[in-house]
Amino acid sequence: MARQISVFWHCPLWHVRRWRHPPVYRPLVDLSTMEERHVIITYRLDRATILELCAQLEPELMSAIRHPTGIPPQVQELSVLHFLASGSFQTTVAIASGMSQPMFSNVLSRLLSALLRHMQSYNVFPQVEDLPTVKGDFYALGHIPNIIGAIDGTLVALVPPQE
Repeated sequence: MARQISVFWHCPLWHVRRWRHPPVYRPLVDLSTMEERHVIITYRLDRATILELCAQLEPELMSAIRHPTGIPPQVQELSVLHFLASGSFQTTVAIASGMSQPMFSNVLSRLLSALLRHMQSYNVFPQVEDLPTVKGDFYALGHIPNIIGAIDGTLVALVPPQE
């Protein structure tokens, strides 16, 4: 009679699969408890705009969540907005948001792609025929000539490169 040997004993230990429970994500930031002034300083947008943006992007961000413990869309949006507003490093913002840097990098890529798809409804550029009127209106406001737009109230000089 042939002796049967269990396959289990021939497997090295590194083949044994260890079951881990998926991590449960607990949001670190609650937008509803923050003061409006602090929201604007941190994200460069007011609370109403952030909530409107989150509602518009939520279907696209929810499709990226693979399991129920994934990062909620509002946390994804807030972490990316904080990254864009602060000019900080991905690692720093990821730690502050409670996620790893690679995860934040994926979130950043997905959210920026979603924002680009909706950019037409948020960014309005003047048409060529409207430029004299726009320049005149900006000059009336701040007495600075040849201004055709404003970004977050910041003056950005656009100078062509020297040839």
